[in-house]
Amino acid sequence: MARKWLLCVVGPTAIGKTKLAISLAEHFQTEIISADSRQFYKEMTIGTAVPTPKELSAIKHHFIQHKSIQEHYSVGDFEKEALDRLHVLFKKHDVVILVGGSGLYVDAVINGLDEFPEIDPVIRKNLRDKYNTEGLAYLQKELKLHDPMYYEQVDIENPHRVIRALEVCISASKPYSSFLNKKKEPRSFNSLYIGLNADRSVIYDRINKRVDKMMANGLLLEAKSLWKMAHLNALQTVGYKELFLHLDGTYSLEQAIEEIKKNTRRFAKRQLTWYRKNDQVLWFDYEEPISSILENITSQIKNRRMTKKIFYIMGVSGTGKTTIGQLLAKTLNMPFFDGDDFHSSANIAKMASGQPLNDDDRKSWLLDLNQLAKKHQNAGAVIACSALKKIYRDWLKNDISDSTAFVFLEGTFEEVKTRLRARKGHFMPINLLQSQFDTLEPPIECIKVKITNSPTLMVEQIIKQIT
Repeated sequence: MARKWLLCVVGPTAIGKTKLAISLAEHFQTEIISADSRQFYKEMTIGTAVPTPKELSAIKHHFIQHKSIQEHYSVGDFEKEALDRLHVLFKKHDVVILVGGSGLYVDAVINGLDEFPEIDPVIRKNLRDKYNTEGLAYLQKELKLHDPMYYEQVDIENPHRVIRALEVCISASKPYSSFLNKKKEPRSFNSLYIGLNADRSVIYDRINKRVDKMMANGLLLEAKSLWKMAHLNALQTVGYKELFLHLDGTYSLEQAIEEIKKNTRRFAKRQLTWYRKNDQVLWFDYEEPISSILENITSQIKNRRMTKKIFYIMGVSGTGKTTIGQLLAKTLNMPFFDGDDFHSSANIAKMASGQPLNDDDRKSWLLDLNQLAKKHQNAGAVIACSALKKIYRDWLKNDISDSTAFVFLEGTFEEVKTRLRARKGHFMPINLLQSQFDTLEPPIECIKVKITNSPTLMVEQIIKQIT
């Protein structure tokens, strides 16, 4: 049975993730799992930008306002419950949508949580006492000292996460970040990250307008109703903690609103920092048409279903390796590389002087292309390279043979000669072309297409053989 797909909509706050998630859910006729760690709480509606009743009625949502702020609910709890819910949803849907701005919660569902050492209760108590007596700023400085890498990634305005990281740092005498991204049990479903982004000025403007709208919709009244519980972890949240400081007289209302905007902008910056380190995110401008996003998603899914991910387009000069390679790469939504662009300066100088390259010259070049292919092994790539001899192809597929396919552009000597003569500005001596045919060792296992067909038909034939 084909594996199911979890499409994960991510990006900075106020960018339009909810709207995109609903559009995707409507297209795939499926349901949405929210991974926004503050939209879990039923008492917090306006300040967490919970989807509107109209949006919630359009598509079935899960994990929206299903907990009270007085309940303890961890990322580990969410991971377990989300996986259980996905098990149910995948019985009736091939695709499910996951959406949220909480990177830790999204990644917990996709990759699983990291394992951490046991925490000494004394250390935990000491840190909480420090928080109560010296404030969050003190703990932020301590985290920057113990683990500067994680300090740049974590929501440093969230005392729970700062304390948690310090607990691990102090208990293990190792940075919290050293426990992250360990190998975990693979999931039973495929996942695809879909990111929305915009210029910083656009993001900041959208944030400012959203905060103004929240205030107009009654955020201050919502904060007043929760003020007596301001000590709870769930309420250590941008939009509420600033208004609590207004209510206790620390800020004027205008100051509190500006602090909300400022802290939300900082939060958006941290969100982008979190996801920019993930090279699996498929990024789109926030104004990208849904039709274009769907086209890219479909292409990515089709690509990921293929067992072969690296396609070397091979053949003698004049067979159209670059043209076919570029067209195939566009069709598969993969990057294209012209192998000739990766020759060393020594090879280039040798060829410029009219000297032919020997196998030793070619080996270093082809192994460089092999390293390029390895970098793109997961996402895929199309690389144009003559690869006339078997030993050349062995170097190209070194350590990645299971992921590699050779596309052989097949033509007779007369067919290629005619093509070369028809090219403006292209000159190749007949004896040099003949030497390439003499050198050619046609591959046994490969994708073969005739150069007498049109480029479009050739690519269609390649796709059929791939899939």
